[in-house]
Amino acid sequence: MAFSRDDIIPPMSTSSYDTALCIIPPASQCRHVDGLREVYDKAYGIWPPHINLIYPFVSPENLVQAQQQIQQCLERELEANDATSLELNEVGLFKHQKSSSIFLSEAQDTSTSFLGTLRQLCLESLGQKNARVDFHLTIGQVENEILLLEAFLLAKARLLPSLRFSVGALAILIRECRAGTNASPSMRLWGIVDIPTRVDVWKPQCPEFWIPHHQSASFSAETEQEECDAWSGKEGNAFMHFQSGPTYAYDAGSCNWVICTSFENDIASACKISIASYNIKTDSEYPPERDREPLVASNILSDTALADILVLQEVSDDFLSYFLNDTEVRKRYRFASHGPPDQLDIGPLRSMRNVVILSRWSFRWSSGPFHRKYMSPRHKGALIAQFMDLLASERMDLVVAGVHLTCGLTDGSVAAKHNQLKRLTGYLAENHASSPWIVAGDFDIATSAYTIDPAPKAKSITEQTAVLLSSLESGLNQAGLADAWSIARLEGKLDITMGDSEESYDGEAGATFDPRNNALAADSTNTFENRPQRYDRIFVRSHEALRVGHFNLFGVQSIASDHYGVRATLHITSPSTALTEPFAETARKMKVEHKEAATALSDPISLQSMLYRQDMIPTEKQMEVRQQAFELLKNVVLGTIDKQDHASSGVSLNMVAVGSYALGVWTADSDLDCLCVGSVSSKTFFKLVRQRLARARNRGIKILRKVEAKTGTMLELSVDGISADLHYCPAARIAERWSEFHGLSASDPIFNLPALSLRKLKSYRDFLYIQRTLPSLSAFRTAFRCIKLWAVQRGIYSSKFGYLSGTHITLMLTWICKKLRYQSGSVGPPDMVVSFFSYYANFDWTNELLFDAFFHESRPRYHRSAREPMVILGYHAPHSNIAHTSTTPGLQILMNEFRAAADVLSSPGITWAKFFGDPSSLKDSVQLHLSQMTEHFLATQHSFVTVEMQYWGRTLAKGKGLVGWIESRCLSLVVDIHKMLPELEVRIWPTRFTNDKADLKELKEYHGCYLIGLTRSETSRSSNKKESQLARQSLEKVLDRFLTQLRTDDKNYDSSTSWVDVSLAKPFEVRTLRLDNREWGDHAADIDPDSDDDDDFDDEGAEEDEKPLERTLPQRPKPTAIPVSTSKLRPASDVLNRLRWDPGLDPSDYIIGYEDRFLGAKEANLDKWKTEQTDEEFIPQHRILYFKKKGGDDGKGELVWERATRLDKVFGSGAGPMDRRYNL
Repeated sequence: MAFSRDDIIPPMSTSSYDTALCIIPPASQCRHVDGLREVYDKAYGIWPPHINLIYPFVSPENLVQAQQQIQQCLERELEANDATSLELNEVGLFKHQKSSSIFLSEAQDTSTSFLGTLRQLCLESLGQKNARVDFHLTIGQVENEILLLEAFLLAKARLLPSLRFSVGALAILIRECRAGTNASPSMRLWGIVDIPTRVDVWKPQCPEFWIPHHQSASFSAETEQEECDAWSGKEGNAFMHFQSGPTYAYDAGSCNWVICTSFENDIASACKISIASYNIKTDSEYPPERDREPLVASNILSDTALADILVLQEVSDDFLSYFLNDTEVRKRYRFASHGPPDQLDIGPLRSMRNVVILSRWSFRWSSGPFHRKYMSPRHKGALIAQFMDLLASERMDLVVAGVHLTCGLTDGSVAAKHNQLKRLTGYLAENHASSPWIVAGDFDIATSAYTIDPAPKAKSITEQTAVLLSSLESGLNQAGLADAWSIARLEGKLDITMGDSEESYDGEAGATFDPRNNALAADSTNTFENRPQRYDRIFVRSHEALRVGHFNLFGVQSIASDHYGVRATLHITSPSTALTEPFAETARKMKVEHKEAATALSDPISLQSMLYRQDMIPTEKQMEVRQQAFELLKNVVLGTIDKQDHASSGVSLNMVAVGSYALGVWTADSDLDCLCVGSVSSKTFFKLVRQRLARARNRGIKILRKVEAKTGTMLELSVDGISADLHYCPAARIAERWSEFHGLSASDPIFNLPALSLRKLKSYRDFLYIQRTLPSLSAFRTAFRCIKLWAVQRGIYSSKFGYLSGTHITLMLTWICKKLRYQSGSVGPPDMVVSFFSYYANFDWTNELLFDAFFHESRPRYHRSAREPMVILGYHAPHSNIAHTSTTPGLQILMNEFRAAADVLSSPGITWAKFFGDPSSLKDSVQLHLSQMTEHFLATQHSFVTVEMQYWGRTLAKGKGLVGWIESRCLSLVVDIHKMLPELEVRIWPTRFTNDKADLKELKEYHGCYLIGLTRSETSRSSNKKESQLARQSLEKVLDRFLTQLRTDDKNYDSSTSWVDVSLAKPFEVRTLRLDNREWGDHAADIDPDSDDDDDFDDEGAEEDEKPLERTLPQRPKPTAIPVSTSKLRPASDVLNRLRWDPGLDPSDYIIGYEDRFLGAKEANLDKWKTEQTDEEFIPQHRILYFKKKGGDDGKGELVWERATRLDKVFGSGAGPMDRRYNL
């Protein structure tokens, strides 16, 4: 029935809250408004952005009649040419009892125009009287108690562009619940009422744009206390609903940021990409202080932070407006995910703290919050940027995710982080499976062991949460994401300032949140321990297209935020060629299988306890005593105790610890290894130091003896009863630049030193690299001590007898730790130990070298001799074999022991107590257990070779020298026996035996022996009686020859004070022997401190001066008009090292001419030249006459260095023509 305006219409009740008559703006106009509503309006997703005309409205059963009456009224009363446009450009506030609502409305002078007319006509058509209302579009709500939030949301609403649109229809909404679900009821579009208009105007239609498509029963099930989803599966992905947004580009013509329309990137010449992430810290107070903004911008634009892609967290409207109006920023970053909010046509950011991505290149992006529940931490979310065809070599897209995860170390926050990462990786896997990923931002994952380890005991988190926390990174690894910081650390590509400090705990290296050094971080943390944490991370899924090249922090020196920024440089590689790169190929060949420890072995605390019981971990008192001993020795050697002596010497000296003490793996019986680097010669240094040490006798320092080795001179000392070895490296330039030493590149010209100096420095340089690149120093130390204890117990811990040493274990274990970290993420000590034995039980020592592929990347150029069955290489030049004392029989012993240990550790029911033996029932755990292993050795060998020694001289230091000399010769006897009788298993026990039963300290003479066990190998065939007799005769010949060599060595053997003998013995003849525990280190050497005879302390070859060898027929250089250099000729050792180790030269192209003592001048290939003094083919370098290239026009080759003519084309020294230098 149609009614006219004069008719009396029966009133229709408008009291139902299940229906509404409203105006809905076009969806295209609501992007900025809905961006705020999603965060601050609890009705978001239930109601559309709307202006209510009548609410409550009619009951649902009267909707049809109401729609007809209103439609008739509007058609009758409104004309098609009437203005139907609205403009909402004012921000207002409604105060309620406990909260306030922020809204948009028309200007005050137009608030009763078109909207008022519509409402009046609609009410009249329903028979209702009109009443005054405030028409508004709600933006959000805030609690009245939080006044700062109210001011903040009002300011944010004022940044919204004016909302202008034409009204084409009124929307009738009805509340509707989905059957069989717990989802919140939504206002659905029931119908519309058309408004007469002459133009085509947008009208509401189905499906409703305001109802999220991902809304489901699971949506409302999210609670504050989140439960954890498994990493596999997609059930958690419903929470991650991503919405695309416009990318802004800076337009220099209009000086404005405009919406980007082209996403093609032409970077075909790019070979690397840099990405930076920075949490710039937004204060909770409003209005925030803005004094940090220039400093933050300065940090971002600094050289250490400049990147191709920049991911920012906690970005506010004020900062982004300031930042994007900076001229330098506009030049560097032309594209941004969000424009400056103060630009009139650009709306505000969604929340108080936002993730924003800027870049040199255009990109598409979408974003989504991790939480959808009202009043949750809604600034936590992810922004996904897709760079189209960025990796031009394969036309691959690059996906960059900027994240900001939930903070805190509680059960709920850790569960939230787990689910957030799971949802993010699930989304990436589902939508970007074929692209490389970079995930960067503030992960807020606690990393400090000091913070994490005590948390379960303090009931801060449960044990289950602790396990979940440790699994977060492994979950990312499962998704193919690798931590760029960890990769750069493993490969030594970290910025040098990011190393561990002495006070740091595990997980604190590379910290980006450091309350100890960052005042802003200290102010923002509420925990008492204030430990550094590595919150900010960059993870990379390379997809064979990216490789980490460098990693550094920024914003460290100039503190502008509570976080430091992080930057990674990634090299672009082609998937088609990535597998053929040297590193990839080497890493593939040297893959380490991650062997997980059995449940009974997996607890690192039980392993640590076992090591304590075995006395493998020093006590606090022992650590304090050793530290004091080191400081005392350092002060004495450097002369800092005697200030006057230090000032008068004028010598630049530096002393550092090396070896087990430096690495923190020492035990109570370990030596204290020290290295001095100075500006004087070795002779001068030892003369000076000897005087200082002699004056310090009353301080507990004794000189035990001087040791001459192929690596130079060393002093054995006793410092407060602790054995110490003092080494010296003459390197004046390094001593002068010592403060820069840690940061020097391996290729720095300063390392162009004589071979002996490089060899001395090598231990410290290698230590620095290992310390800088190990994933976890504490885990490494635990695993190292475990392996060392095993080696000691099994009688294979002594490199001088061809077995393992601390250096062997360090290099072998370092490779395992780094490779496991690279392949599997964080790995604990138990897994390291089990994987160690499994890997080396199957390692092909005969054909392979052991080296760190993260350092060398490709197989090192090392010329292996037939006498090296085992090769282990360190890091820096010169490349020497750490296992140069290894022997074939010794390697067989090691392989058998590795296999046996791997089998035992994989057997069911094994525990650490069973593996090592429980020392709780023993009086002296290590020594008595060692005795048990010794008894096993004595009982299992078929026969023995005894090397006996007796000494009755007065100078006990010479007695120690005798023992050391015989020790050094025993290895050659083992090799000779194996050569003569290869079917025997030859095993020397690395400790001395004795039959003396009296107190050794009271004995005036010494009598001891070494035992070499002989056992027929399992693979050898049985021999008859005649063969056995021949074998015995052959063995006796070897022993007689060895004994003759010992007794005829006048330099080391004095028959008037000592006696040696070598003989065969049967098992019953040695059963009464016991371990010799005599301490030789308690006796000082007979050195007169005032003696001037210091020639013995001079290292031959350590200095650069070498006298030219005079030839019988000297050759003069031909006259030339070219000026002749008057500089000193570089020694042959420098030329040899340059030609051998320079990567641009091939040593096989060169020949060495040398003087043979009997045959005169001879030549040899440089690549076969022997530099080891123990090698049978060794020739002293002072006999080298010249170096020349092979071939040439006349077939004679071109001389590149000659001693007699002082010609040097390698370095340009000596008398070589100036224009021919470096012409190789």
